Amino acid sequence: MSQTRTPRNTARPAQIPTATAAAAQKVTAAERRVQRAAEAKAAQQRRQRRNLLLGALGAVVLLVAIGFFAREQYINQSVGTPVADEGRGHVNPGEVLTFKHTPPSSGTHYTSAQPAGIYRQEVQEGLWVHSLEHGYIVVLVKCADACPEVYTQLDEISKRLPDSQFGNKKFVVTSYSKPFTDGDAKITLLAWSHEQKLDTVDEAMITRFYKKFVDKGPELVP
Repeated sequence: MSQTRTPRNTARPAQIPTATAAAAQKVTAAERRVQRAAEAKAAQQRRQRRNLLLGALGAVVLLVAIGFFAREQYINQSVGTPVADEGRGHVNPGEVLTFKHTPPSSGTHYTSAQPAGIYRQEVQEGLWVHSLEHGYIVVLVKCADACPEVYTQLDEISKRLPDSQFGNKKFVVTSYSKPFTDGDAKITLLAWSHEQKLDTVDEAMITRFYKKFVDKGPELVP
């Protein structure tokens, strides 16, 4: 009678990691640490480059801003020619006034001031000199043919000027017929003890003059 044999288990027992495998695992871990350190260093370098770039851009913007401000200051300094102050006494309307410098930008004037507006008819000096005292800008127009287009342009410009600190436009335009002390001009901008002569309607200059001298009269009132 034959005997039944039990099949042998031919599977090899699980092998214990050898020293070489353990060393390989240790090397791999070390490599990962090196890799993480390299990645951290690269990220830090990227941040440094970005910060340097932002700093450079900020410096460029600052230099541009400084240059623009300096240019504006330089241009602003060239706006308006000083005229000797002739005082600011008051007399009754209708009294004869005399000025050392014509057109006057200071001096004795009437007790009433000329309101803001575009006046094609000549306004008396004594009225608008009082307006100058209140920090108004006065524009004198002098031309042989009445130049209606000039008044139209000045009217449009007046609408685009900023308000004074009192919320009103301090801007008077009037014709002027008297001879000038230093030579006539078609358009003359006046502020208290300052003037600017123009050959044409120059909105940029008018705006600069207005912004520089509005509210700068001896009396700070509306």
